[in-house]
Amino acid sequence: MWLTFGFAVLIAVLVLYVPGYLVGRGLRLDRFASVAVAPAFSVFALVALGVVFFAVGITCSAWVLLLACVVLCLLVFAVCGSVRRAKGGTACSNPSALGDVRLQVALCVGVAVFVAALVFLHAMGDPASFSRNDDTTVHLSVVRGFLDSGTYSTLNVTKYLDLGEAGGYYPAAWHVVTAVVTSFVGNEVALATNAMIFVTCTVVLPLGVLCLMRALFPDNKLVVCGGSLFSAAFCGFPWGFVVYGQLLSNLFSFAMIPAALGVLICGLAGKGGLSKCAWVAAYACSMVAVALAQPNGAFTLGVWSVLFAVSYLWGREAGASRRGKTAAVVLLLVACAAWVVLFLAPPLQSVVTYSWKSTLSIPEAVVSGLLFMFTSREGVQPFLTLLVLLGVAKTLKDKRLRWLSVAYVVALVFYVIDVSTDGFVKQLLTGFWYTDYYRTGAMTALFAIPLAALGFAWLVELGSQLVGRVRPACANGRRPLVIAVVVVVAALTACQFAPVHFAFGNTDVRPGLMKIHKEVSGRYSWNKGLTSEEDAFVKNVMSIAGHDCVINLPHDGSCWAYGVEGVNTYFRRAGTSGPVGLEEFASLIRTRLCDYASSDEVRAAVEQAGAHYVMMLDDKSGDDRTVVNLRYKEEDWAGIESITPETPGFSLVLSEGDMRLYRIGD
Repeated sequence: MWLTFGFAVLIAVLVLYVPGYLVGRGLRLDRFASVAVAPAFSVFALVALGVVFFAVGITCSAWVLLLACVVLCLLVFAVCGSVRRAKGGTACSNPSALGDVRLQVALCVGVAVFVAALVFLHAMGDPASFSRNDDTTVHLSVVRGFLDSGTYSTLNVTKYLDLGEAGGYYPAAWHVVTAVVTSFVGNEVALATNAMIFVTCTVVLPLGVLCLMRALFPDNKLVVCGGSLFSAAFCGFPWGFVVYGQLLSNLFSFAMIPAALGVLICGLAGKGGLSKCAWVAAYACSMVAVALAQPNGAFTLGVWSVLFAVSYLWGREAGASRRGKTAAVVLLLVACAAWVVLFLAPPLQSVVTYSWKSTLSIPEAVVSGLLFMFTSREGVQPFLTLLVLLGVAKTLKDKRLRWLSVAYVVALVFYVIDVSTDGFVKQLLTGFWYTDYYRTGAMTALFAIPLAALGFAWLVELGSQLVGRVRPACANGRRPLVIAVVVVVAALTACQFAPVHFAFGNTDVRPGLMKIHKEVSGRYSWNKGLTSEEDAFVKNVMSIAGHDCVINLPHDGSCWAYGVEGVNTYFRRAGTSGPVGLEEFASLIRTRLCDYASSDEVRAAVEQAGAHYVMMLDDKSGDDRTVVNLRYKEEDWAGIESITPETPGFSLVLSEGDMRLYRIGD
């Protein structure tokens, strides 16, 4: 199974990077920049083709969608090349820097793989397992629905896409890409989902951070290399999105942000000898891709981008300074006005008016934010706090970098207001993130990455000077620097992975990444929700029922049965809702299915559902039930839970332990 997982990882890398790289080279971006922003171009093309295919009535296998994407990107590459040759231009590259880039890529990806292997793969245990989170039922069902229906439009998304149900808009770029990857590994949705999480955290995000660091610090290799230590270091992001929710769309969206900002910085700085048009096109496509994955990612990128652009315009030298400062003020005012307009826009009201209740006091919120603990995670990261604060102090000495600290402080203020207050100000500032403090906390962690790299470099320099003073004989060599790097990295590693914990009030406090490991291990366990025995039973049900509709009790773990194994279950999320528009029939099935033999009304509801079987993974009389209590009320499911082998109208087909499969009717 791990070999299949490795193959899925390879496929995910190829799907995300090959088509997009062609577009980047067509735009004359250098090789590394083309690689860094390739996922954005690939996502843009895949999502656009999915929408177009659905609009014209084309259904296809996922690999056909990928093939169309490659052809489209090849066409863009060819057209751009023809235009360039007609104008007498050549592709842009920087061969002298390729050696450094290769080493930096190996370092940033290698560190991220090391972290992900410890906190994710090792904790997950089985690559075909999945997170027993409520949102995961939707994610897995949407991916499975894309594959079963042969449609991939983000404008027509629903858990029941395979049944022909008309859906609506959902930021499903993640799901489209995952569906393509899944099609190459035998439609193993859970395994492909894990592969996509791994690739996002170990390739997409680290390469994006490297692109950003190279744009910010082109002459400081220590800071650039230091950045490789922090792309996967913070609990709030990326790992908070893996253990909470899961917020996979947000994970994917945020992971593409650093590369997009790096492209903007290169464009405004005029790097690489490219015209501004090429950088504008790359940034615009990146912004769209980020928004397609999750719209609040576009607001996150917008905050970072506007603060950089304001700083850049304000700091312009010589005769352009007055015009630059005027432009900076105008840009900031326009951005604020756009924020208010979007906040008041009718299409976004369901988002910006959604409110999470505050859970912490303001002092608690500040402490949790500074320790990158972010509410109930209980995983503190004090060494990262030290490095970030050192990075903030470093930026105070360089006006060109102060915007990094401003962005971090703005995000931290958003988080504190989000988690500790209620009211209009909270809605205005954090409504675009659903007032979800996990998302604003993740933004804070994302904005802290460059500051941590700056703090790391400064601490290493201070340590190197100290070693030189203690050991004057080697003061002029590289040994002090090497010793300082080893000591700081060792301290960082110890603080992140130390197997210690202590009680603080009612909380069990652990080093941040060890807390993530514990949460992944618990959420991916085959001993809860849908257990390994229940999954084996579901496989048997699939072999018997085929694509026939199976009425189920979602709280017994079968809410994941469609996404994981493909069983055509009637209820696909822990709750009372079935297919849209059939609420009355769903209610009859839930509360009166046991009356099938004596009620024409119930028989009509079952016929409308097209159901032939009833599956129960935790018989009510069982002693060791593994149920999900979310949104569960016993009276809502009396019609299903009261069915026994003696109930008229139902015949027992399969029975193992407390698991049952009944055929409906004679």
